[in-house]
Amino acid sequence: METSTSDSTTSSRPISLNPSFNSAANKRNSIKNQIIYDIQMKKINESLRSSKSEHCIQGIKKERKTEETQYILPEESEEKKKQEELMNLQAEKLKKNPNMNNLISIIAATKRSSMNSTQGKSRWKLNFLDLAKIKQKDELKKKETKEFLSKSETSLKNYLDHKFSIMDKALATNDIFDICNTYYNEEEANVNISKKTLVNHLYDIYDEQSSGRIVSSLDWSPNQNDLFLAAFSGTEDFMQQSGLIQLWSLTNRKVPDYTINYQTEITSAIFYKDNHNLVIGGSMTGQILLWDIKSGRSAPEQKSPLGIGTKNNTRDFNKLRDNNITHKFPVHCLAIIGKDKNLISISTDGVLCEWTLSNLSRPINKYDLTASRTEEQTELLSEIGPLCIGTIKNKYGNEFIIGCDKNDIYNIRLFEKDYEMLNSFSGSKGPIFCISPHPLIGENGHDFSDLFLSCGADWTTKLWSTNIPETPLITFSQSKDYVFSAKWHPINPYIFATGDGSGFIDLWDLNRDKEIPTFRYNLKNAINKLAWSFDGKKLAAGDINGHINIFSSEKDVINVKSEDINKFYNSIENIKDDCNKQLEKFKQKKESNEE
Repeated sequence: METSTSDSTTSSRPISLNPSFNSAANKRNSIKNQIIYDIQMKKINESLRSSKSEHCIQGIKKERKTEETQYILPEESEEKKKQEELMNLQAEKLKKNPNMNNLISIIAATKRSSMNSTQGKSRWKLNFLDLAKIKQKDELKKKETKEFLSKSETSLKNYLDHKFSIMDKALATNDIFDICNTYYNEEEANVNISKKTLVNHLYDIYDEQSSGRIVSSLDWSPNQNDLFLAAFSGTEDFMQQSGLIQLWSLTNRKVPDYTINYQTEITSAIFYKDNHNLVIGGSMTGQILLWDIKSGRSAPEQKSPLGIGTKNNTRDFNKLRDNNITHKFPVHCLAIIGKDKNLISISTDGVLCEWTLSNLSRPINKYDLTASRTEEQTELLSEIGPLCIGTIKNKYGNEFIIGCDKNDIYNIRLFEKDYEMLNSFSGSKGPIFCISPHPLIGENGHDFSDLFLSCGADWTTKLWSTNIPETPLITFSQSKDYVFSAKWHPINPYIFATGDGSGFIDLWDLNRDKEIPTFRYNLKNAINKLAWSFDGKKLAAGDINGHINIFSSEKDVINVKSEDINKFYNSIENIKDDCNKQLEKFKQKKESNEE
């Protein structure tokens, strides 16, 4: 009770203003403020250390008054205000540019992430170096997109051109044409062509006189491996259809070694095998011409007379043989055959003449291939139009194959005063432009003389056997245009080359692949003629603009191993067996249907 009384009494008393009492109170308040200040400063320092961004925040200015401590953010300087205004102007320019939308969105996202971070208390600054990098990346992306679109447009154009050409082919074909099958084979083959190199491009040979003309013939000298001849078609001026033959040496590629000009167009030309100084030509008017290079004259040493009389329609072979008829139509087929190495020539009307080079005034034998001596062949051979010829290498040397403009191929054997039609090969869907019999016999004890290649306007190259005339052994359908030339390699039995109208030279290694070429080279201009040198080290390709490109063979092409020859022989024999089995099944099925 006393305590409460005393308390009440003391509370009612006025506050004493004793100086000693007031100084103690001030001291306590000062200590309390100091402790609060130290605690706050400790929290701020810990916050700075945890964010690791002291260099980004400009600090906190401390302003102390008499009885309390106050903390305020620093005032912005005028320089910072100018920087902010500059950034705002840059941002406005970016917004006005419609191509910078992606860049603005990137900057905005970067700004939001920065403001949400622990550094957000400081002013967000735009780094223009980073802006330039982003802009550069955006321009690079636009460039890549543009290139991609341009490539896509080119691919689309090529695709449409290819499909239109397929439709042209379908419309020009009388038989059933499977468009889907052709599309699949050609597109897949283009993707998987091997990158193995078989030949290397060396030279592009031409001059002003041959420029713009079509290369109609190519042939290498049998004695000099660096010498070849090229015959050219007439000029575009119909009134000046002059003939031209040039002999080129690889040691001097600036000018031809020898030039032959003739009044009519030269449709075919070859070297004579026993004497490389003799050049034989066939003309548009049907004449056979012989030049001797040693003489140095452009005029022929000999020439056959122009066609005499009118072609007899009789089917009597003996009467026809005695008629005084030579060629009246263009001669595209020239070959040296037989033990006597006589010249045979065939014109597009189906007349065959045999000549000795000592006398071109009159052929020693002449035949009309369209005048069959049997009733079965009368209708078949009524319209032979030979365009190309290939001689078969056998022990007799009197057998050859001709390709015609009516899609047919014929195997013919000549005798002393007679000839025999051995086989006819049907299955091509366009004119035959080139025939290439296999050049090797008895290689490793194997005989390849029954094999030959044909190519033509149906965009394919076919491998045939004279023992199986009913069907080709293999059909190579890689090309997207007419195939004008196909030639076996003279040393390697399983390699051949083809040239087509789209400018591609394809080399096929049948030991590697039988569906796509092993090597492909594009010369852009249509390839009209191909020819291998006799040693197999050079390949000449003539185009429709008078250019002749020379390629050199790789070691893998020339160095042939016996095990590779055996492999090729066995694979071909297996293909022949399969063809014979299929033909046998077809015959049995046909007989059963007839019964």
